[in-house]
This record gives sequence, C-alpha cells and structure tokens, in this order.
Amino acid sequence: MLRRSSGGEIAGAVLIVLASIALLVGAFAAGAGSVHGMLGVIVAFAAGITGLGVHIAGREARLRRDGN
Repeated sequence: MLRRSSGGEIAGAVLIVLASIALLVGAFAAGAGSVHGMLGVIVAFAAGITGLGVHIAGREARLRRDGN
C-alpha cells in the first residue's frame, strides 16, 4: 500500500524540521528583546506552513500516481 516517500514528502518534512528549529531560535531571540527575533518567528512560521503544504502535496501526488 504505502511504499516509499516521494521527493516532495521528504522536502516538506525537512523544511518543517528546519522551520521548527528556526522558530525556537527566533522565539528565544524575541524573548530577549530583539526586534529581528520577531521577524524570524514570523518567517519560520510561514516556512513551516509551506513545508506542511509541500509534504501534503507530495503525498497526494504519490497516492494518485500509485492509484490509491
């Protein structure tokens, strides 16, 4: 049924992990009073949502290709 992950799924998962790390770093920087930290939080959140979309789109494409 589910064999291997597609390239889109892997890229989306990697983007989510990197965005999560950046979100933590940005949150600590924003908590320390850095204005740039808040910008980092916003960018990391947007990147994480984009990664989730890429992951879901890759999964849907693989399922359609496999006929499930």
